[in-house]
Amino acid sequence: MKNLLIPFDFSDVSMNALDYATKFGSKCQKATIHLLYISKSKLEKDKENELKSNFEELLEKYQGPGAPPISYYFRTGNFSDAIVDAHKSLDTDLVLMGTSGAEEGAESPVTRTSRLVLEADLPVLVIPVSHKYFKLDKILLALGEDVMHDTSTLNLLLDVSSRSEAEVDVLTVSRNPEGAGYSEADEINENTLQYYLEMFYSHHSFAENEDILQGIDDYIKKHQVDMLAIMPKTHSNNSTPSKGKLTMEVTLKSDIPVLVLD
Repeated sequence: MKNLLIPFDFSDVSMNALDYATKFGSKCQKATIHLLYISKSKLEKDKENELKSNFEELLEKYQGPGAPPISYYFRTGNFSDAIVDAHKSLDTDLVLMGTSGAEEGAESPVTRTSRLVLEADLPVLVIPVSHKYFKLDKILLALGEDVMHDTSTLNLLLDVSSRSEAEVDVLTVSRNPEGAGYSEADEINENTLQYYLEMFYSHHSFAENEDILQGIDDYIKKHQVDMLAIMPKTHSNNSTPSKGKLTMEVTLKSDIPVLVLD
């Protein structure tokens, strides 16, 4: 993992994401952090010069032994499109994006972050603004009940876990857990996890809960999980992609960083 991309606008949310990224990036040898400022329309020259000055001042604060190099860029246009374009042109491995989560009582709690993870086909690490520290000893992969046929996304999970030597727990929450852990799909997934995650794979747990998100949250709190990993699609041959309700809820409500494997 050599290149990390952060949508950045000097807000508390993006500053918190940058703080996390510098610590996360220090685990990646020679990793570069790219800050991306996105505006809907072309910036006036005075505004662009002001932003450049702010960026240069910011970068000075993050210099020091072992600190990852940081660069900054400007893009104009649609938010998600600009990120996808920068992700390709800068050859980044992962997008880190801060979020303030859903506002309490909001009827349609959609944020730029939750929209991005649904619209863009790229891996995103979502950092809640309330998460103020870096610790990565345990990762939880929330897995569905289908057989994983597209296993390529597990490579990123292995990369992240191996750099911090974090163990990976796997959890499947079912509304009807009868026989969970003994089906043919469970056995196939077990072999896949052992193969792709190597020594960092810990174990696969099964839980019953009508509320899938609550079941995941209960496990996180009980086992002191530092990062949640999810797959926004089923990655199954014979099923249609998930419409993303669970993915959106997780990115809006999680208190810990969420690695969206896509």
